[in-house]
Amino acid sequence: DLEIKMAGEQQIPADGYIPYRYVTLPYVFFRDTWVQRVEILPGNRNVVHHCNMAYVTLENGKPQPHFITGFVPGGTALFMDEGTAFLIPAGSVLVLQLHYVSLGEEATDQTSVGFVYPKGPIHKQLKHFLVKNNTFAIPPGASHHTVVAEQTLERDSTGLGMFTHMHLRGKDMTFLAHYPDGTKETLLTVPNYSFDWQLAYRWEKNTKRFPQGTRIECIAHFDNSEFNPYNPASDEEVRDGPQTYHEMMYGFFFYTEDEEELNLRVDPKSGYAIENPESAEETDGEDTAKKPRVLQR
Repeated sequence: DLEIKMAGEQQIPADGYIPYRYVTLPYVFFRDTWVQRVEILPGNRNVVHHCNMAYVTLENGKPQPHFITGFVPGGTALFMDEGTAFLIPAGSVLVLQLHYVSLGEEATDQTSVGFVYPKGPIHKQLKHFLVKNNTFAIPPGASHHTVVAEQTLERDSTGLGMFTHMHLRGKDMTFLAHYPDGTKETLLTVPNYSFDWQLAYRWEKNTKRFPQGTRIECIAHFDNSEFNPYNPASDEEVRDGPQTYHEMMYGFFFYTEDEEELNLRVDPKSGYAIENPESAEETDGEDTAKKPRVLQR
């Protein structure tokens, strides 16, 4: 329904590490806009290792980014079940964080993004939090270094899915739920993490409930030894950072809140909420029946 392309091409050098690049897309959301599917489409897959997209708003006079979704090797487009959508607030612009890699020859990239608007009523807003630790220090030669982080659900919630992100020393990650009654459950174990093939994990719709106060814990292990064939330098201490020779410990947890009932109708042509649903029923029947056009890779 809406496609936005970077205003110009990015020039990629032939060799060397390339600092993350931040590109503001040439589009402003003048009204609150609801979207149900989102896809980032690299212009040159050979140089784009991964790309994160956020909407940016001004809060207290300062720009504040809010993560939407990302593109990673092995990943898929963001798609939500009927009745659930993501809100991009009025006044927002989109910013891409791009991680480029060099190929031995100069190259270019012009990445684009695509959105599909909801075609039916919206009942829930997609939410997520990031279970992360950015204060770790992995010793030189450590083959199974543990890093832990946690977040607590503030309301009764339904889980939608999880996603893990580490770098070249990432070995495995496990999600645990610690329930208010004292019990715990393993939600996901990724036993052999690969930086080159990062998958999202989804529950079947409405199958995973979490009471208020549930603590989501992520436990990750890192291999900084010489026996890790992907390790850039086993003799160095490793800390949090953006480049692949740094590390990250990110566990994404996506959910909706059970008590929320938005009951919104949305214009399928614009993603704007319809203030008078009764009059909309008389005018949008044809558009509502149209199938959303999903961007193809």
